[in-house]
Amino acid sequence: MAISLHTTDSRGFADLHMHTKFSDGDLSVDELIRLSKKKGLRCISITDHDNLDSYNAALEPAKEVGIEIIPGIEISSVYEGRDIHILGYFCDPTNLALNLELENFTRQRITRAKAIIKKLNTLGIDIQYEKVASFCNGKVIGRPHIAKTLVAEEYISSFAEAFTKYLGDGCVAFVEKKGLNPQQTIRLIENAGGIAVLAHPYKSGIEESFIPEFVEWGIQGIETYTPAQKGNIGKRYRDIAKRFNLVETGGSDFHAPHGTTLPNCMKMPYTAVTELKERKEKSRAEWF
Repeated sequence: MAISLHTTDSRGFADLHMHTKFSDGDLSVDELIRLSKKKGLRCISITDHDNLDSYNAALEPAKEVGIEIIPGIEISSVYEGRDIHILGYFCDPTNLALNLELENFTRQRITRAKAIIKKLNTLGIDIQYEKVASFCNGKVIGRPHIAKTLVAEEYISSFAEAFTKYLGDGCVAFVEKKGLNPQQTIRLIENAGGIAVLAHPYKSGIEESFIPEFVEWGIQGIETYTPAQKGNIGKRYRDIAKRFNLVETGGSDFHAPHGTTLPNCMKMPYTAVTELKERKEKSRAEWF
């Protein structure tokens, strides 16, 4: 499906933050697309962690049900001791530099997962890497897969407990993530032809004082339509978006077909997609 950057029709809803089995989601690409259609979405972006594998897999099923899909990715970066996630839209999935860095991320994730498992083993929790990897349908392994293993092996009673007791920041089995800083991540996205957007700033603990630096580095959007940012919190980030001329984007941050964060739960208007496309056109014009 070709990506159209030219449309004057702003009707409908979009969800630009979703996950599949290619990272830490529960659904296949095809299942997510069909659920998105059922939920009334016009446009989606599958933003799996540190990989673009879902995009090509989504082209045919999206065409079949009549949903627009744009390339997306959620890349982890590290800043001031925080895990900062940067979303990239319209990146070229064949970009060599991007793919080489993503392969490096995959190796780092495996190393981190094994280090966490080793810590858990010393605590008397007898789980093995092979069991954790069996919960990972793609190549991007992470803490959620370890959490699923802990539940399956009955060391804990819930997914959330895994993070509050063992895997969350500062917990007994926590291992700090290594990676690029936000400036390097934004540059990586830009060099692949993409538009960089700051993901769920409230959830990531991003202070307002960080924003001017991120803007200087090239961030062009910020998530304001996200489940953790409602009421006064949401207004705070909408005000930040206006102050720094950032595109307001977002979505459900969907992972699993239960709970309240289902596709289209944020009812984000399609105009967010239009604005991202305008930024894409502008960056392309400046490049040439």
